[in-house]
Amino acid sequence: MLVTSEVNRQNRRRSVIFVGVEIVASIAFGLLWTPAFLLLLLCPFVYWFLRRRCIERLSIMEEPFPLAWEQVLESRVAYFRALADDEKERFRRLVKLFLHDVRITGVGTEIDDIVRVLVAASAVIPIFGFRDWEYHRLGEVLIYPQSFGEEYQASKKAESDILGMVGVHQLRGVMILSKPSLIAGFANASRGDNVGIHEFAHLVEVDEVENGLPPEIPWQAVSHWVKYVARELADPRNLASIRGYAYTNEHEFFAVLSEYFFKSPDLLEKKEPELYRVLEEMFHQDPAALLDKKSFRRRKDKIRTENNQNGMTR
Repeated sequence: MLVTSEVNRQNRRRSVIFVGVEIVASIAFGLLWTPAFLLLLLCPFVYWFLRRRCIERLSIMEEPFPLAWEQVLESRVAYFRALADDEKERFRRLVKLFLHDVRITGVGTEIDDIVRVLVAASAVIPIFGFRDWEYHRLGEVLIYPQSFGEEYQASKKAESDILGMVGVHQLRGVMILSKPSLIAGFANASRGDNVGIHEFAHLVEVDEVENGLPPEIPWQAVSHWVKYVARELADPRNLASIRGYAYTNEHEFFAVLSEYFFKSPDLLEKKEPELYRVLEEMFHQDPAALLDKKSFRRRKDKIRTENNQNGMTR
């Protein structure tokens, strides 16, 4: 979650009020039992404890964004390139916070800036339309050198065909991603698959169930989605253009369609406009408009023209 000036003020106000109540209570009890006055010594610690996360996140947000990370976003993440400058800055801050909060660990493979930033971009894209969101259950992302099996073993055997997974039971709070598949998901703009977005869409769904819906999602959108899923899963021929894995269950349906929504939104909007509008309500985003090639090209031409007029061309 980004810490805005308003969020910071609210946190500071709540912390002052809480400590004020503690001071009054300590004095009141101290008049009856003298040792209770010692609780006053805890007030600075309590204030720091209530403020520490907010202050820490403000500090992270203000840190310079590494040039290597910027190059990865500009060269590999079309979604980021299409954003306006102020939204790009918000995207960068979310990337910094995510990489501060979540460990990225290689299992038999090296982890570089490309992998780190693409994992973070996969996490930020689905929730970019929400103003107050955190992945509550995620602590670590494991990166495998290739696909893996249901027992989390990485090998080249035919049964080791899983590209990504959100851990359960003993691996709760852990996500596993295939390194080649993660990179490929951002490399081919003509395909709708993106394993990073797919797995983070699963986490969005889980967090919505466990921690409630973001305020941006109206209940009508959830109702529309439930009705749509029930109808489509009853007859998979309705969405012949979507790969069959989506029909495994309603959870995979959501994750696969989320990939298409963010990776190939123009294709999804053209073939299934009703579905696109439902997902637009759910994610509070319109990636088809954002990634529209014509409008994106016009924005680049406008910037180039302005630079020419200002004598900024190379």
